[in-house]
Amino acid sequence: MTTNGSQTFGIAVPDNWTEYDLSGDTLAERRAELLRQTPDKQTREAVNHAFRSARRIMDGARRRGAVYAAGTTTMYEDGLLMAGLMVFSVTPPPGEDFSAQALAREFSASGDRRGDGTTRTFTTQTLPAVGQVGRLVGVEESEVAEGVSYKLVVMHTVVPVPGSRRVLVVSCFSPNIPLADQLYDLFDAITATFAFGEAEPVTAGAAR
Repeated sequence: MTTNGSQTFGIAVPDNWTEYDLSGDTLAERRAELLRQTPDKQTREAVNHAFRSARRIMDGARRRGAVYAAGTTTMYEDGLLMAGLMVFSVTPPPGEDFSAQALAREFSASGDRRGDGTTRTFTTQTLPAVGQVGRLVGVEESEVAEGVSYKLVVMHTVVPVPGSRRVLVVSCFSPNIPLADQLYDLFDAITATFAFGEAEPVTAGAAR
């Protein structure tokens, strides 16, 4: 359904994920909660580092047209699992390549991708409620501050908005590189639920 010139969409995330307000307030609350549950210094430092990275990503997302964000920060016996999803509304510049492949190659989860340490593969996929889309999967190296970088497992899916020049870029990401294969399966399953209109009311945003 279209409202106020915006194409609505839905995407279903796991029950243990949280929808984030893009101001970062939800992240701050979750960080405080985990710190209360974490007595040892090393784990607390890992939590603080993870949330600083997440805040950096959130700040960059707002600047680049993010319209929806969700994720999980869960402490297990073997460490902290952190994963997220953002949906961006993007209009390709006039006269530039509008292909999903070109858009995906220029996209990054943090907005500050480095040229080295980045290995991503482009494919086409079919989303059940949308049809064929472009997808970029791999590892990105992004710079948090000058001289300080980190790597993310990423999956960017480029979805054309019906009747518009805009596209939605569904970006899934996680710093848990050793779990890449499991994360790719999870990201694929989440993105497969994407639908325009009100077909997937579990979580929703608007393509503005």
